[in-house]
Amino acid sequence: MSTKMSGVIMVMFIGTILACMASANGCINDASRAWFSMSRDTLIPEAFSAVHPKYRTPYRAILFILPISMAFGFTGLLDQVITFSIMSALLVYLFMAYMMFKFRKMYPMGSIQHGYVAPWHPFPAIILLVLTLTTLTGMYFGYWVNLLAGLLFYFLASLWFSLHPYKFVDTKAFLKVDATRWPRTRGY
Repeated sequence: MSTKMSGVIMVMFIGTILACMASANGCINDASRAWFSMSRDTLIPEAFSAVHPKYRTPYRAILFILPISMAFGFTGLLDQVITFSIMSALLVYLFMAYMMFKFRKMYPMGSIQHGYVAPWHPFPAIILLVLTLTTLTGMYFGYWVNLLAGLLFYFLASLWFSLHPYKFVDTKAFLKVDATRWPRTRGY
Protein backbone atom coordinates (compact mmCIF):
# COMPACT_ATOMS: atom_id res chain seq x y z
CA MET A 1 0.00 0.00 0.00
CA SER A 2 2.76 2.42 0.94
CA THR A 3 4.75 1.72 -2.24
CA LYS A 4 1.70 2.34 -4.42
CA MET A 5 0.97 5.62 -2.65
CA SER A 6 4.55 6.85 -2.94
CA GLY A 7 4.43 6.11 -6.69
CA VAL A 8 1.21 8.11 -7.04
CA ILE A 9 2.71 10.94 -5.02
CA MET A 10 5.82 10.95 -7.22
CA VAL A 11 3.72 11.04 -10.41
CA MET A 12 1.63 13.90 -8.97
CA PHE A 13 4.79 15.77 -7.97
CA ILE A 14 6.32 15.41 -11.44
CA GLY A 15 3.02 16.43 -13.05
CA THR A 16 2.80 19.48 -10.80
CA ILE A 17 6.36 20.56 -11.62
CA LEU A 18 5.76 20.12 -15.35
CA ALA A 19 2.46 22.04 -15.13
CA CYS A 20 4.16 24.90 -13.27
CA MET A 21 6.97 25.04 -15.82
CA ALA A 22 4.49 25.02 -18.71
CA SER A 23 2.45 27.74 -17.04
CA ALA A 24 5.52 29.90 -16.43
CA ASN A 25 6.66 29.40 -20.02
CA GLY A 26 3.20 30.34 -21.27
CA CYS A 27 3.11 33.42 -19.05
CA ILE A 28 6.47 34.61 -20.32
CA ASN A 29 5.51 33.99 -23.95
CA ASP A 30 1.99 35.42 -23.67
CA ALA A 31 2.97 38.48 -21.66
CA SER A 32 5.90 39.31 -23.91
CA ARG A 33 3.67 39.05 -27.00
CA ALA A 34 1.12 41.32 -25.32
CA TRP A 35 3.82 43.91 -24.57
CA PHE A 36 5.09 43.55 -28.14
CA SER A 37 1.60 44.12 -29.57
CA MET A 38 0.86 47.08 -27.32
CA SER A 39 4.18 48.59 -28.31
CA ARG A 40 3.42 48.10 -32.00
CA ASP A 41 0.06 49.80 -31.41
CA THR A 42 1.93 52.71 -29.75
CA LEU A 43 0.21 52.16 -26.40
CA ILE A 44 3.50 51.68 -24.53
CA PRO A 45 7.08 52.72 -25.44
CA GLU A 46 8.29 51.65 -28.88
CA ALA A 47 11.35 49.90 -27.45
CA PHE A 48 9.31 46.76 -26.70
CA SER A 49 8.37 46.26 -30.37
CA ALA A 50 11.91 45.31 -31.40
CA VAL A 51 12.20 41.92 -33.11
CA HIS A 52 15.36 39.80 -32.94
CA PRO A 53 16.99 39.78 -36.40
CA LYS A 54 17.75 36.04 -36.40
CA TYR A 55 14.96 34.44 -34.34
CA ARG A 56 12.16 36.93 -35.19
CA THR A 57 10.95 37.05 -31.59
CA PRO A 58 10.15 40.15 -29.49
CA TYR A 59 13.36 39.75 -27.50
CA ARG A 60 13.21 43.04 -25.57
CA ALA A 61 9.73 42.27 -24.28
CA ILE A 62 10.84 38.73 -23.36
CA LEU A 63 13.92 40.04 -21.54
CA PHE A 64 11.74 42.54 -19.68
CA ILE A 65 9.09 39.99 -18.64
CA LEU A 66 11.47 37.11 -17.80
CA PRO A 67 12.89 38.46 -14.51
CA ILE A 68 9.43 39.56 -13.38
CA SER A 69 8.02 36.08 -14.00
CA MET A 70 10.98 34.45 -12.27
CA ALA A 71 10.60 36.77 -9.29
CA PHE A 72 6.96 35.73 -8.92
CA GLY A 73 8.02 32.09 -9.04
CA PHE A 74 10.57 32.53 -6.25
CA THR A 75 8.32 34.46 -3.87
CA GLY A 76 7.08 31.29 -2.23
CA LEU A 77 3.54 32.53 -2.82
CA LEU A 78 2.91 30.46 -5.90
CA ASP A 79 -0.74 29.84 -5.01
CA GLN A 80 -1.30 33.61 -4.78
CA VAL A 81 0.37 34.21 -8.15
CA ILE A 82 -1.60 31.41 -9.81
CA THR A 83 -4.83 32.73 -8.27
CA PHE A 84 -4.13 36.19 -9.70
CA SER A 85 -3.37 34.66 -13.09
CA ILE A 86 -6.59 32.62 -13.08
CA MET A 87 -8.60 35.64 -11.97
CA SER A 88 -7.10 37.67 -14.83
CA ALA A 89 -8.12 35.01 -17.34
CA LEU A 90 -11.62 34.85 -15.84
CA LEU A 91 -12.00 38.61 -16.23
CA VAL A 92 -11.04 38.26 -19.90
CA TYR A 93 -13.72 35.56 -20.28
CA LEU A 94 -16.24 37.79 -18.51
CA PHE A 95 -15.55 40.69 -20.89
CA MET A 96 -15.62 38.29 -23.83
CA ALA A 97 -19.10 37.05 -22.92
CA TYR A 98 -20.32 40.63 -22.49
CA MET A 99 -18.79 41.70 -25.82
CA MET A 100 -20.48 38.80 -27.64
CA PHE A 101 -23.82 40.39 -26.74
CA LYS A 102 -22.64 43.95 -27.33
CA PHE A 103 -21.10 43.22 -30.74
CA ARG A 104 -24.28 41.51 -31.95
CA LYS A 105 -26.28 44.53 -30.74
CA MET A 106 -23.89 47.00 -32.39
CA TYR A 107 -23.70 45.08 -35.68
CA PRO A 108 -26.89 43.02 -36.12
CA MET A 109 -27.01 40.26 -38.69
CA GLY A 110 -27.05 41.73 -42.19
CA SER A 111 -25.43 45.05 -41.24
CA ILE A 112 -21.89 43.85 -41.96
CA GLN A 113 -20.34 40.76 -43.46
CA HIS A 114 -19.43 38.54 -40.51
CA GLY A 115 -16.35 36.36 -40.98
CA TYR A 116 -17.88 33.75 -38.71
CA VAL A 117 -21.42 33.42 -37.44
CA ALA A 118 -21.98 31.49 -34.23
CA PRO A 119 -24.80 29.10 -35.13
CA TRP A 120 -26.37 28.99 -31.68
CA HIS A 121 -25.91 32.58 -30.53
CA PRO A 122 -26.48 33.57 -27.68
CA PHE A 123 -26.15 30.15 -26.00
CA PRO A 124 -22.31 29.96 -26.13
CA ALA A 125 -22.12 33.44 -24.59
CA ILE A 126 -24.60 32.49 -21.86
CA ILE A 127 -22.71 29.27 -21.08
CA LEU A 128 -19.42 31.19 -20.94
CA LEU A 129 -20.97 33.80 -18.67
CA VAL A 130 -22.47 31.20 -16.30
CA LEU A 131 -19.23 29.18 -16.09
CA THR A 132 -17.13 32.30 -15.52
CA LEU A 133 -19.40 33.72 -12.83
CA THR A 134 -19.61 30.31 -11.13
CA THR A 135 -15.83 30.00 -11.09
CA LEU A 136 -15.40 33.55 -9.79
CA THR A 137 -17.94 32.81 -7.05
CA GLY A 138 -16.09 29.66 -6.04
CA MET A 139 -12.84 31.58 -6.11
CA TYR A 140 -14.34 34.20 -3.81
CA PHE A 141 -15.00 31.60 -1.11
CA GLY A 142 -11.40 30.36 -1.12
CA TYR A 143 -9.38 33.40 -2.13
CA TRP A 144 -11.58 36.43 -1.45
CA VAL A 145 -8.65 38.63 -0.40
CA ASN A 146 -6.77 37.80 -3.60
CA LEU A 147 -9.86 38.38 -5.68
CA LEU A 148 -10.53 41.80 -4.12
CA ALA A 149 -6.85 42.76 -4.36
CA GLY A 150 -6.78 41.73 -8.03
CA LEU A 151 -9.93 43.68 -8.78
CA LEU A 152 -8.44 46.70 -7.00
CA PHE A 153 -5.27 46.34 -9.08
CA TYR A 154 -7.24 46.26 -12.34
CA PHE A 155 -9.43 49.15 -11.21
CA LEU A 156 -6.35 51.29 -10.46
CA ALA A 157 -4.70 50.26 -13.73
CA SER A 158 -7.86 51.17 -15.63
CA LEU A 159 -8.05 54.48 -13.81
CA TRP A 160 -4.42 55.24 -14.68
CA PHE A 161 -4.93 54.38 -18.36
CA SER A 162 -8.11 56.48 -18.40
CA LEU A 163 -6.33 59.50 -16.95
CA HIS A 164 -3.22 59.10 -19.17
CA PRO A 165 -4.63 57.72 -22.41
CA TYR A 166 -2.31 59.37 -24.92
CA LYS A 167 1.13 59.26 -23.35
CA PHE A 168 2.55 56.92 -26.01
CA VAL A 169 -0.36 56.65 -28.46
CA ASP A 170 0.27 57.93 -31.95
CA THR A 171 -3.20 59.30 -32.73
CA LYS A 172 -2.24 60.14 -36.33
CA ALA A 173 -1.53 56.45 -36.99
CA PHE A 174 -5.03 55.53 -35.86
CA LEU A 175 -6.58 58.15 -38.13
CA LYS A 176 -4.97 56.44 -41.15
CA VAL A 177 -7.05 53.30 -40.57
CA ASP A 178 -9.76 52.89 -43.18
CA ALA A 179 -12.91 53.30 -41.10
CA THR A 180 -15.22 53.53 -44.10
CA ARG A 181 -15.65 49.75 -44.42
CA TRP A 182 -17.50 49.55 -41.08
CA PRO A 183 -21.00 51.04 -40.89
CA ARG A 184 -21.98 53.24 -38.02
CA THR A 185 -23.02 51.12 -35.07
CA ARG A 186 -26.54 51.20 -33.66
CA GLY A 187 -26.83 53.39 -30.59
CA TYR A 188 -23.45 55.10 -30.98
